[in-house]
Amino acid sequence: MSVLTRIQVFRPLACFVLAFSASALLANTPPDRPVIIEPAEASHAVDPGDVHMATAPFHDADPGDAHRCSDWEIHTATGEFVWYAYCVTGLLAVHIHLGDGRFINGERHLTGNAQYEMRVRFRDSSGDIDTEWSGWSARFFSTGPSSSVYPLELLDVADSPAPTLHDVNGSALTLLPSSSVALVSEGGEMLLAFGSQQTTNPPALKAHTRVKAIVSSGLQSINLPESNIDFNDDGGTAHTVYLPAISLAAGTSAAFWIAQDGSSFDASLGDTAPNFTKLARLAEMPWRILDSGYVIERVASGLQLPVNIAFVPHPLPDADAPFFYITELYGTIQVVLRNGTMRPYVTGLLNFDPTGVFPGSGEHGSVGTAVDPATGDLFVAVVYESNDGKREHDPKVIRIHSADGGRTAASITTVIEMTGEEIGPSHQISSVSIGPDGKLYVHVGDGFSTELATDLHSFRGKILRMNFDGSAPSDNPFYNSADGITATDYIYAYGFRNPFGGAWRAADGSLWEVENGPGIDRLAKVGAGMNFRWNGSDDDMRANAAYNWESSVAPVNIAFVQPATFGGSGFAADKLDHAFVSESGPTFVPGTTELGKRIREFALDAAGHVTATHSFLEYTGTGYATVAALAAGPDGLYFSDLFPDQASPIDHEAHVYRIRRAGSVSIKAGVTDEVTRTVEFVVVINVPGANRITWDFGDGTSSAEESPVHTFGGNGPYDVKVSVGGVEDTKRVQFPDVRGTGLVALYSDGQGDLVSRIDPQVDFDWALDAPELPGNTLNVTWTGVIVPSVSGNYVLQLQTDGDALLKLDGNTIIDKHERSAAISDSIYLEAAHHYTFVLTCANTPMVGFTQLLWYADGLPPRVIPQAAFYPIIDRRRATAH
Repeated sequence: MSVLTRIQVFRPLACFVLAFSASALLANTPPDRPVIIEPAEASHAVDPGDVHMATAPFHDADPGDAHRCSDWEIHTATGEFVWYAYCVTGLLAVHIHLGDGRFINGERHLTGNAQYEMRVRFRDSSGDIDTEWSGWSARFFSTGPSSSVYPLELLDVADSPAPTLHDVNGSALTLLPSSSVALVSEGGEMLLAFGSQQTTNPPALKAHTRVKAIVSSGLQSINLPESNIDFNDDGGTAHTVYLPAISLAAGTSAAFWIAQDGSSFDASLGDTAPNFTKLARLAEMPWRILDSGYVIERVASGLQLPVNIAFVPHPLPDADAPFFYITELYGTIQVVLRNGTMRPYVTGLLNFDPTGVFPGSGEHGSVGTAVDPATGDLFVAVVYESNDGKREHDPKVIRIHSADGGRTAASITTVIEMTGEEIGPSHQISSVSIGPDGKLYVHVGDGFSTELATDLHSFRGKILRMNFDGSAPSDNPFYNSADGITATDYIYAYGFRNPFGGAWRAADGSLWEVENGPGIDRLAKVGAGMNFRWNGSDDDMRANAAYNWESSVAPVNIAFVQPATFGGSGFAADKLDHAFVSESGPTFVPGTTELGKRIREFALDAAGHVTATHSFLEYTGTGYATVAALAAGPDGLYFSDLFPDQASPIDHEAHVYRIRRAGSVSIKAGVTDEVTRTVEFVVVINVPGANRITWDFGDGTSSAEESPVHTFGGNGPYDVKVSVGGVEDTKRVQFPDVRGTGLVALYSDGQGDLVSRIDPQVDFDWALDAPELPGNTLNVTWTGVIVPSVSGNYVLQLQTDGDALLKLDGNTIIDKHERSAAISDSIYLEAAHHYTFVLTCANTPMVGFTQLLWYADGLPPRVIPQAAFYPIIDRRRATAH
């Protein structure tokens, strides 16, 4: 009962009846319960560090009642209250992030792989405390795995190339006597150790293990600078471990857990489980390209929220000529010159203070940018605060002109201002591009007003098409000047939720967009007049999609690598006409995540169907960085990491990187004469424009030949290196101190008769070489070890007429049951490594041939020589400095 009604009960009955009747007629109706859009239903897991919560717009049956505020809560599936945000206003009333509220227990994120319930209710502006609140709406949702810092795991450290310990400048570190730097397993087993006199590389462990680094001072105090350990694992993957500067008193040690990317974290000597709480030294490059032949380089730093990269279409060759522009979310555009210098082009594009919570209210500002090829002017999408101050922000497009060749801004004019089209964090105006028709295409999010996405009277939820002066082209799909020029006349396509990124495919002149959904994201080819049907449901995101991410990865930008754009950016032919998409993933969460923090590559057919897709680049670091801006440039594919790895999201410590095709070189090598230690080398070159080859044989000699044959003066080891255009490959050569004497052979005829002997190699004409046994067939088993002199990929070929089984180190290499030759899969063998060898041939005819050959790195096959076979094994693997 309201206060007014309680007072009325003391009036005379007639007055009470009249008052009651008037009150009944004017009673306030509670707002409708909110319709929840996000988080997605439990079938689509969300990141526990970045939960988006959103509803459809406020609705109240009472005329004049406005949306005053909203209450939000999160509970566990068992009812425990964990997070809240009460009576929040503005756009946070219909779309909010974890960072905009408070955790009960002081946490910063939810638990991974768990069930939660989100609750929300609306409050109207009536002021009636009994009826101003709606009922609660609730939705259960699931969290996926937390973003994580993964440990480095190793089974073995390869001998070749030789592991090195060096300072950050590449100079080898010299350790004091009795001091050491070692990599060990979580249980303390040795993987690799550097001492003052030697490097020790023990045999492989029994299973993969998480890695710790242990630095010990020994008898004297030590002071080591920041240092790196470079090595390859048993699979040939290169690793770098990044150790901090270390000062130790005599007789003490320091321990560090090593993350997957090589970053080091403080540890205790007795720790057996990784703890990635306290960073000791960050890896220098927290990104990994999954395709060979490409390298990644940092080209700009000191940026604050870089969200867009726009290249000058025809950059001048002068060193100080503008090369590309970087748009920062909070209203600054930087220009990067040909010589790599970065300088402010324009600042202060926003008329409000944009800072806010990340994830959450701080996600708005200036985003999409395009460069006019004729004038060099910049078209930029921004949001602005309206003069009346009653709305959050409205979208507009501005044009920035320069009077000094694009180095600094001289004037700013408004192209179009979409007054009254209130939009907010992230769901704002975004991509701006220039189509092949010379028109400006502008993407605008729904601004959390779902119903406006398909409303042809609103700019929101649309891709707009306009002339450079901001006027509506008369050939737009819904153009009709009879009723005046309105939002309808600008619409090119509609029904979008958040069409964040856009790019043009030259092969057919089509526009493509990437779009964030509640639980499902969309990649689509956009045509004039198309309706993409966003109406609040995940299923809506399937409309007209060329590809759907079935769990949201937040795709934010798209770029085509194609001949029409800077000649294909220097990429290989097999990547031309491919689309690359930046998958931003959850906003500002540490470590790696299954969904996002990567660039995905798409192959398309002529009709625009996706024929293949895979991850091209992924984050391997321990920090908060993610992929945002993406653009194809003259010399590679450029992207930004949006956030610093270890700082606040709005610190000026983000970067822009370039992925360029460096190509690849690989050494193929095979011993042609074990006695004289002669090796044939061949280099396979896939380096653009390279014409100079340099060989370093590791013995003080070199060559510029493409396929040299080299004789070594000793047993080694020798790390042979070839360099072509700055791209290198290394292969180890190490001859045994004593050449092999062959294999132990045990022959039988199946009747109990046995003959044992030493066979120099497996190369027999049985009519001449068979032992004296009765019968027409024999069975034979050869045992020993095999030791290659060159590291590489080997294929073994066995020719024999009977059945055969070949095992190396207990692993089946060949299992033969037919008369034809048997060929193994390619296997990697290290130089000077002893591999146990067992070859059994059964029911072998006494006439015919048995022969075992190997192909080293695809070079011509030869019979495995006697020098590679030993009847015993020596597993010691220590090498002197």
